[in-house]
Amino acid sequence: MPVHLVGAGPGDPGLITVRGAQLLRRADCVLYDRLVDPALLDLTRRNCERINVGKTPGREGRDQKRINRLLVQKGRTGKRVVRLKGGDPTLFGRAGEELAALARAGIPAQIVPGVSSAWAGPALAGLLLTERRFGSSVAIVTGREAAGKRPSVRWEALAQGADTLVVLMGFEALPRIIARLRRAGKPAATPVTLVRWAATPRQEVLTGTLGTIERELAKRPDIGSPVITVIGPTARPVPAIAYRPLREKRILVTRPTTDSQGLVGRLSALGARCVKLPTIAIRPVSFSKAAAAELVGRLRSFDWIILTSHHGMEGLVRLAKQAGRSLRKPRGKVCAIGPRTAAAVRAAGWTVDLLPDDFSLVGLERAFRRLPLKGKRLLIPRSNLGMRDPLAAALGRRGARVEEVTMYRTVEQMVPAARFRAACRDLHAATFTSASTVTGFVRSARRAGLTPARLLNGVTTAAIGPATRQALRRAGVRKVHLPSDGWTVEGLTALLRERLS
Repeated sequence: MPVHLVGAGPGDPGLITVRGAQLLRRADCVLYDRLVDPALLDLTRRNCERINVGKTPGREGRDQKRINRLLVQKGRTGKRVVRLKGGDPTLFGRAGEELAALARAGIPAQIVPGVSSAWAGPALAGLLLTERRFGSSVAIVTGREAAGKRPSVRWEALAQGADTLVVLMGFEALPRIIARLRRAGKPAATPVTLVRWAATPRQEVLTGTLGTIERELAKRPDIGSPVITVIGPTARPVPAIAYRPLREKRILVTRPTTDSQGLVGRLSALGARCVKLPTIAIRPVSFSKAAAAELVGRLRSFDWIILTSHHGMEGLVRLAKQAGRSLRKPRGKVCAIGPRTAAAVRAAGWTVDLLPDDFSLVGLERAFRRLPLKGKRLLIPRSNLGMRDPLAAALGRRGARVEEVTMYRTVEQMVPAARFRAACRDLHAATFTSASTVTGFVRSARRAGLTPARLLNGVTTAAIGPATRQALRRAGVRKVHLPSDGWTVEGLTALLRERLS
């Protein structure tokens, strides 16, 4: 089993590659860097071993030797090991030393490229590294070379040899770099842009020139590493692409950890500081192998399979795997409640025959009013909480024979009082994607000695669907906003952008 060196991307967890995300989901052990976004670790399984191998400034050499030893030790177990490195592993990531250590131990390794902050950071700050009118070449340079090594970066040659320079890990050496470039003939008017905490909600940009940037920095003693420095004619931000309408807005996300990635990624890309406070968790229901085989074997006997969540479809896939059987396309038809559920259906190789216009249980029941149901056999794989809603009864009154199966459990997350208070401090908005997230929030608030009304009536409160809004109103929240572009994560993001920007 090869060890995979995976590029985590520049900071935003949404910028990891599809292949990188796949490997994280399958990993038995992940060794990750200090600056890797914790949301990427949420992709891993609950029993995955996670090891923080972030380096301590001043101890890089000793820390790297420890990482090499750990990689060899974990690689020898034959388990699926991922070395998760910031940006792209091959660009100033010391991947060569780790690959050499694995090769000496006879352990195979593979590289999964990542999006480097060298170009993603400038892009997200509104910089175009090349522009054919005045910038046709780019050089990517480290500002911090190996300790004890004779300096090899030829700044004088770079000053004349490349239109634009991108300097990584060079913040501390910036005065020396500027002096050398100026001595080599770079004009004082050459644009300079510093991008700090690139591709994260904390991203900030400082602009100037080779002649003024040090004075600008003197006004901002709070600015420090990590910083990407861009020097050259293309180092002028283009306002239209640098705009981040939710910059520094603190937005509470109460979705379960397994479901929050899409919403957090979209909001973070707009500059929001997402506060993840999962108030519920999703747990698969355990089936015996015989029970799993029995249910999978009966799937083709139903006229309709109705999926009210992607968790239901994923549960069927899990049962088929447990039973050692293929999940064949059903003879009947399939209904999915929304785009994400539909995507899960298609990923399993099935076809979506019905997608309601209104992505709610009410909309789903309304969609079936146009269809003959008398004598039809319907299967609804769902949550334990869904067993109490009126959908099955409404379809049964139309003459359908409805079978509900609990595929997963929605359980309350016990949020410690101190963590809850910290998460709810200085919020601009709070998001709720189901009535159960509201219930979990209300109970956590009461345990912390707080009331939901007091916490939420002063902030923009957004909900997906009328059932979630109704739950918030019962909790005393006066004004609850619903997306107008559909009850989806995309609609919720559009709503917050409109309300907060």
